[in-house]
Amino acid sequence: MVFVSSELPEPPRRGRPARSSSAGARTPLSRDRIVDATFRIVDAQGLGAVSMRSVAEALGTGPASLYAHVSGKDELLSLLIERLAGEMRLPEPDPERWQEQIKELVREMHAVLLAHRDLARVSLGNIPLGEGALRVSERMIEILALGGLPKQVIAYAVDLLPLYAVATAYEQSLFNERTSTEEGARYFEEVDAYFAALPADRFPHMAALAPELAEGDAGERFEFGLDVLVAGLAAYGQRASTA
Repeated sequence: MVFVSSELPEPPRRGRPARSSSAGARTPLSRDRIVDATFRIVDAQGLGAVSMRSVAEALGTGPASLYAHVSGKDELLSLLIERLAGEMRLPEPDPERWQEQIKELVREMHAVLLAHRDLARVSLGNIPLGEGALRVSERMIEILALGGLPKQVIAYAVDLLPLYAVATAYEQSLFNERTSTEEGARYFEEVDAYFAALPADRFPHMAALAPELAEGDAGERFEFGLDVLVAGLAAYGQRASTA
């Protein structure tokens, strides 16, 4: 497989195995061209528009031609995530800045996913196993270790932090899609008004907090959650150092 080096074990593959092209076949297709075309479809229409047929049509060929390069839609979507992982900027580990560097990594992951509509949905329930994805995980583990975190905490964190980046990117993509219409924007205005109108005698805490519930944009809420997660991880490191 192109995106896994010869030094790595063969990762599990989903879908049917790719069929090798015949020796005499002449085709301008390549994995890179197929991935590029798929990104264009995602960016223009969203993940739901992606199929082997739609990608083939975008490339001016038939779906059968794609199977010489990818085993099916599952592998194709995995290649999109692998492409993004390979392009991520990773900070050079610094023990004095490990908390901020972990935040930088999660922000980078969130940003590259959010740049492609609802592509983040691909990562939910899947474990990226390409070399680019492993490179990101390796760097995240290295930085977390600088904080003196126990090994099991690091193992949980290297799952939790990407999950936070993916889930928030996916939720924000849905929010962006919904608020792009007049009806969707009106819905969220009605939700704010609903909380503001809650009877204080029945829901005193919700009513008192109504103004704050409507405050903060997606970026502010993302940063708050990231601060909470990293502060919690740092507390594990402090606890371990004083044990």
